[in-house]
Amino acid sequence: MALLEDTGPTLGSVAAHVVDVELSGPVGPLHRLGPDGRTADEAWLLVRLDGEPLGWEVLPLPEHGIPAEELQRTLDHRFGELVRRRRAERPGFAARHAEHLATAGRASVVLCTRERPDALAACLESLAAQDHPDFAVWVVDNAPVTSATEDVVARFAGRLDVRYVVEPRPGLSRARNRALREPLEGDVVAWIDDDEVADPMWLSELTRALADRPEAAAVSGLVVPAELATRAQVWFEQFGGHSKGRGFTPADFGRGSGDRQSPLYPLPPFGVGANMAFRTSALHAVGGFDDALGAGTLTHGAEDTRVFTDLLRSGRPTLYRPSAVTRHFHRRDLAGLRRQMEGYGTGLTAFYTSLVVDSPRVLLPLAALAGRAVRDMTSSSSLRVSGLATDFPTELLSANRAGMLRGPAAYLRQRRRDRRAGDGAPQRPAASGWRPTKVVHWDLDGDPDRTLAEVDAERYAAVHLVVRRGTRPVALTTLPLPEALDPEARAAALGRLAEAAPAPAPLAPGSPLPGVSVVIPTMFERPEGLSRCLQALLRQDLPPVEVLVVDNRRATSPGGTGDVPELADPRVRLLRQPVPGISAARNRGVAEATGEVIAFTDDDVTVDRHWLRALAERFAAEPSLDGLGGLVVPSELETPAQEVFERHSGGAAKVLTAETFRLERPRGPVWHPARYRVGVRRPGSGAAGPVRVHSLYQLGTFMGANMAFRAAALRAQGPFDEALGTGTPTCGGEDVDMVVRMLASGRELGYEPSAVTCHAHRRSDADLARQMAGYGTGFTALLTALVVRDPRHLVGLAHAAATVARGRLRPRDPGVTTLLEGLPAELRRLRLRGMLAGPRAYLHARSKETS
Repeated sequence: MALLEDTGPTLGSVAAHVVDVELSGPVGPLHRLGPDGRTADEAWLLVRLDGEPLGWEVLPLPEHGIPAEELQRTLDHRFGELVRRRRAERPGFAARHAEHLATAGRASVVLCTRERPDALAACLESLAAQDHPDFAVWVVDNAPVTSATEDVVARFAGRLDVRYVVEPRPGLSRARNRALREPLEGDVVAWIDDDEVADPMWLSELTRALADRPEAAAVSGLVVPAELATRAQVWFEQFGGHSKGRGFTPADFGRGSGDRQSPLYPLPPFGVGANMAFRTSALHAVGGFDDALGAGTLTHGAEDTRVFTDLLRSGRPTLYRPSAVTRHFHRRDLAGLRRQMEGYGTGLTAFYTSLVVDSPRVLLPLAALAGRAVRDMTSSSSLRVSGLATDFPTELLSANRAGMLRGPAAYLRQRRRDRRAGDGAPQRPAASGWRPTKVVHWDLDGDPDRTLAEVDAERYAAVHLVVRRGTRPVALTTLPLPEALDPEARAAALGRLAEAAPAPAPLAPGSPLPGVSVVIPTMFERPEGLSRCLQALLRQDLPPVEVLVVDNRRATSPGGTGDVPELADPRVRLLRQPVPGISAARNRGVAEATGEVIAFTDDDVTVDRHWLRALAERFAAEPSLDGLGGLVVPSELETPAQEVFERHSGGAAKVLTAETFRLERPRGPVWHPARYRVGVRRPGSGAAGPVRVHSLYQLGTFMGANMAFRAAALRAQGPFDEALGTGTPTCGGEDVDMVVRMLASGRELGYEPSAVTCHAHRRSDADLARQMAGYGTGFTALLTALVVRDPRHLVGLAHAAATVARGRLRPRDPGVTTLLEGLPAELRRLRLRGMLAGPRAYLHARSKETS
């Protein structure tokens, strides 16, 4: 059939409900309307007995649903005999499981991830619920761009024995091998992916399997869909998902098992990387994972297949145990599924190529199996296609075959690239060997190779790419050199990151744009930075109404303006505000501004050429918005201090999708938590609800270096609090304070990633230390300010603190930031010291202001 691009659920519906049904007690009815308020025409029932999966039952859902009695009859007919056999076993599944828990030894769990903090948090939440009595978790952050992964790991530090490790070179095999270089604890290491959640018995069932079969080297488990919201997800599951050929019957493979199947073909029964465990010594014995295979490389996968095959060919048995269950979130969109199917094909033939490259003798047994492989590829009754529905797009099979054709060359190119790159960049070089990172703005619609041609690979260790498509940022990633100069390497690394959010709907031609005034507070301590900032503003493709530079030096300070020739431009006005503090300077600019919108930036910032247009067009497109924040990226990463700041504090969340913020219930009762929660929506989410929920006090996408407000709303809200901000004892917090006040009053704010500014981070360690302490002071000072002005914020802060204390930091309820998560110990101490000083600093500054 023809490939249709629109495979998503219609509003309020899903393709199928995925439901666990436990047969040890009475079953309940099935309804078309699920707990999430969405309807489905079909239900996929994972039928279990005492927690052990027995099989799938797929049922159509009539309008009236399926009554409990009818469902019980259906399941008795299908599973009754199996249930009776299971009940006759002595000891039964539950007893065997409990016996193992009483004697289970320590184990390790490894989770490799890259820039998926919400999914990671859900996975770690499921690991925190494991019934295994003793295990450690290792999170390997693969080629991180932001500190988001480290922040999530820090949130679980009190609930899991969890460790954080960085592998700077992209590639899943490299991340897996990085974990194998760590002092993993126990004899068994289990692996789970960051787009999964684990059943509570998952780890204990994996370790039980290896405990029962001491000669076995590995075990894999059952991977079921976490949801079937779209047809694309159903099609993936029909194609086999992650468990085709495995089913619900335990199986042993290899020497001593009675299995006569070749370890070379067919492959599905042996194992899957999303749910597997090994004896750590066995993994070391086969040399770990092939770096040229796996996600993040040109081959896209099959590193798990290769290691299972290596174990079987070396005579080590492997096991399959469906009682070890994980739930996988399949790709929801058809484009993502098409790429996945193509990648699977590439990985499959890359795997066979890897075998031949490492052991040419394997060509003979492979040739003997070629006939069966061809029959499976072409027969309508083969395992590969027998479960496909009539509406399964044949183009997906074509994409899979096209990937197979590319696999051998992809593997050889990856091996060549790895040889050229040598051992790659060090993870965290010592100070004596530290080299800077080059920041490059890379337009996919321009000439990317020319953009990178002048990067000095001898001077720089890596390239930080701000990847754009025209004016829109679509990805942020750091690649080591010389790998970043290889077009194929860049394409592989950007494969997952450059899936840009949909572009906002364009404004109608001729739509009026609001005039924008720009306010820049300055102490004239950075004249060169101010000059660069003004140059960029005067070159905007949408000229500002005016640029207001506010001199915030005391009246007794020298009045020279340094070497800033742009101040002579008639579009720039120089104002004086001798009252110290950035808030006082901002307020002076607001009082003088004539534009409909007032934008703020700083004298250590360079704005993108399209900055003002991006802000103005978003304001014009959404009249309900009273304020906007934008994307802040580093202008340089030339010193260790700048690298540390960018990793742990630069720009908070690096979001690349337009978002809108408003309180869930701004007029709700004072005691209600929804009065203090911000719902975050994205274009196209519509009535589906927020994509996530923040505490009112957490929002991190507004910074004084890149924010704008409608002038009328800003003046109606009241001035910036002049007891907050740099230049006062509180050192900061005035920008977030204004955002919280606006949201608390019921206003709607937004985030526009196309409004980009480049910030010059502090270059020295001493300046960074002062900045970290100041951020801590500013945060608790602004919380003090909120409570002093409106004591009802005490209720909101109590709700936020209770959320953190209960450990309910879920993806849609992330709680309140403490400003300490993920920081190195020294910076954490400095920030904590600042936080302790914040309340007193605010009260002192406020008393001086009123005296």
